[in-house]
Formats: sequence, structure tokens, C-alpha cells
Amino acid sequence: MYKVGDTIIHPLHGAGRIVEIVEEKVFDSVQKYYVVKILYNGMKVLVPVKSASEIGIRNVISEEEANRVFELLKDNSFKVDINSCGNYNKRIRENQQKLKSGNIYCVVEVLKMLAMREKIKGLSTNEKMMFNTAKQILVSELGLAKGLDMEEVERMVDSILFELETAE
Repeated sequence: MYKVGDTIIHPLHGAGRIVEIVEEKVFDSVQKYYVVKILYNGMKVLVPVKSASEIGIRNVISEEEANRVFELLKDNSFKVDINSCGNYNKRIRENQQKLKSGNIYCVVEVLKMLAMREKIKGLSTNEKMMFNTAKQILVSELGLAKGLDMEEVERMVDSILFELETAE
């Protein structure tokens, strides 16, 4: 169980801090919730204490793990063939599942794929929103793990994504 003041990762919102634990009446029972303030945008999210791990709430990765994530982000061996991306609805569903997994490496995969698609063909409105969500999740966690300002990490990530090569 987490406590007030703990910093956690929410799979859909990125890094957050538990600011309170509250009890809310839901139907006929009282349940405990973490009140998580998302660091990237200040939004507050209620997370049921009982199902926090099933939702994907987890601890922040280590600095060493963050370094591995940066290396994966820079790795140009991962290329997107625009003709093998499947149909739009399937691609959106698969990317949403990867983001919901809470796995930082899946977030990197989605972010890189969308960055490369943007260079080749452009992104739909949904894909642009997904790109921004993936970047927010990644930047907020890497900033915490490495002890860096989120704006600085965002500039680093943007620079890396700009340098990615595509397989046209």
C-alpha cells in the first residue's frame, strides 16, 4: 500500500504524487481511494486502493532503467514500415493497449512509432493525442527517475525523436 507523499506512475497519466487517501461511499460500501496529483498537468485522479496494482499503478523506474529507456529511444534499429502498420482502428487499439499496460518500454515503442509515422505520412487527430499522452507519460517518469526538470527532459526527448530515421 502506498502512503501520502509517495510518487507513483499511473499508466494513462504518467508520474503523480499521492496527496491524500480518502474514503468514498460507492453504492452501499465505503472504499478507500488514493488522490493522485499528476505532476505534468496538476490534474487529480482517484485510484481505488484495492485495485491500484491491477490498474497498473507502480513505482518510478530507477535512474539506471531510465538510462536504458533513453538508449532504446535513441536506437535507430527500430523502424516503421508505413505499409505494415495495419488498418487505422487496429493500430489505435494496439497502441492504446500498449499505453494502458503501464510498461515504460511499450510507451517508448508507441511514441517512436507515432513519431516515425508523423514524418512519413502525418498523424490523425487521435494519433496526435496519443503521441502527446505517450510523451507526457515518458517525460514525467524520466524526469523523476533522473532528477531532471520535465521541460529539460521534454527537449531531450523531442531532439531524439527529431533525429529518428524512417524506413520509407
